[in-house]
Amino acid sequence: MTASHENAAAGRHDGGDAVVDALEWAGVDVVFGIPSVHNLPVYDALRRRGRPRSITVRHEQAAAAAADGYARVSGRLGVCITSTGPGAANAMGGLLEAYLSGSPVLHLTGQIETRHLGAGRGFIHEVPRQPEMLSAASKRVLRAAAADEISATVAEAVELALAAPQGPVSVELPIDLQYADAAPDASLQGRRAVGQPAGEPSASWERAVEAIAASRAPLIWAGGGVVRAGAEAETAELARRIGAGVLTTPNARGLLPEDDPLCIGNLPWDPTVRELVRQADLLIGIGTRYQGPNTENWKMELPANLVQIDLDPAIPGRSYRAAIEVAGDAKQVLSFILGHLDATRDPALRPDPAWLERITSAAGAARERLRQSIGAQADLLDELSALLDEGTVVVKDSTIPAYTWGNRLLPVRRTRTSIMPNGFAIGLGLPQAMGAAVAHDGPVLCMVGDGGFMLSATELATIAAEGLPVVVLLFNDGGYGILRNIQEKQYEHRIGVDLGSPDFCGLARALGVDAERVGTPESFGMATKAALGAGRPYLVEVDLAAIGPMARPYTGTSRPPARAEGAGAKE
Repeated sequence: MTASHENAAAGRHDGGDAVVDALEWAGVDVVFGIPSVHNLPVYDALRRRGRPRSITVRHEQAAAAAADGYARVSGRLGVCITSTGPGAANAMGGLLEAYLSGSPVLHLTGQIETRHLGAGRGFIHEVPRQPEMLSAASKRVLRAAAADEISATVAEAVELALAAPQGPVSVELPIDLQYADAAPDASLQGRRAVGQPAGEPSASWERAVEAIAASRAPLIWAGGGVVRAGAEAETAELARRIGAGVLTTPNARGLLPEDDPLCIGNLPWDPTVRELVRQADLLIGIGTRYQGPNTENWKMELPANLVQIDLDPAIPGRSYRAAIEVAGDAKQVLSFILGHLDATRDPALRPDPAWLERITSAAGAARERLRQSIGAQADLLDELSALLDEGTVVVKDSTIPAYTWGNRLLPVRRTRTSIMPNGFAIGLGLPQAMGAAVAHDGPVLCMVGDGGFMLSATELATIAAEGLPVVVLLFNDGGYGILRNIQEKQYEHRIGVDLGSPDFCGLARALGVDAERVGTPESFGMATKAALGAGRPYLVEVDLAAIGPMARPYTGTSRPPARAEGAGAKE
């Protein structure tokens, strides 16, 4: 009889069971990870107890990225499991993305035996200062000090990950404690995961009401904090009540359907939109940090009359000086504003029809200008747009089609259906799509370039093994396209950016995924439609050379630092 069967037969409850107790208490349905000698008791407990569902990935970065994708689509806790040392280090890229995105992710990592901790004697998988490494991309790093404390430690980590502002939390589980007997923790029954803070109205909330009530040409700039707070309805209601155009970061797309007359969307870089922002007499920033790529590294001019709402009191004023800094949960603050606005606003004051027309005109001009810039790829955009319903989840890796039209023109009608890497790293899209597919009832599209795809291509095997309906749209330009364009612009030469074209369809088929290569917009549309309807993993390779070039090579917003001297946050 094996050790695990002996444990089950004898009614033993070890440290692995203590971990699963906490996961069950937290309502976790699925975990992503890789078994290792430093987490086997946890995996044995998952096997014996049959829940949560365990999905084995091919690389630890994919485990963290899948947990992030799951959390972003579902709004629930994502969980990943790694080994100590190299396994925990491999997860750092995915953890960093979850940290930058405010995703509630629980990272469970093994650790060496407690008697060898800190000794530096070369114990297998030992890493000096692992907690310091993990703390760079985690809200907190906890370590269980005894087997009987494991459940409580994991539960504390769950609470921390879910508590606003949300983010990843790592827990180290020394391997000797995982094997040790652990008494079931009765205190779990009386605990509950912490949600959003209650928050209390303050003078700044009242000043925000007064400023909004007096505006005649207002705009709203909504970020991912709106979605995490569940404040989409309140933001939309405020926009309609005061006649405000709504700019969104990539993470808030779908807050308003992008054919709504008030929706400007993720187009802040456009000159017509920037002129509209300068004309506004009030800008209400909600849950956004005004990231560098969206503001040309904060050179974009914002109105002096700026109200900024953020849960984290350190955020308002960090990138742009705000006239009114409002610290609080977006849903609660906006509910307060909406509840007091009618009593403060002049009843005769209605949304200005001329301002509403300017909003619609600016958004339309920006979309048309971008459409003209993408040249032949506009036909790919049209084909894909016709296939998507409002519930289709689209995950975008960092690739030129995603940067240009996927993140800006491809229609988004609901929040949590458009996912992109906020750290702008390549290679996270495929595992994020895997996690999204577990959370989502329906197919998930993944837009990825050939360069980024190769960083996580082996996860096709995971997707195939799990039968997940992930449709990979692989845009193949034979290399790192954006870097190639930047090099040619800055140096008129290039190095290290041409990767050739492997047999991607052959690779996909070898890993158990159906695949097809296309070279026209029409064949792209037909192949994608068939893949979405198949209900199984599929890869569509798009030959961008055959499709044709963009009208203007895309180089993004990066510039040599010497050209940006003197640039800083606008006051």
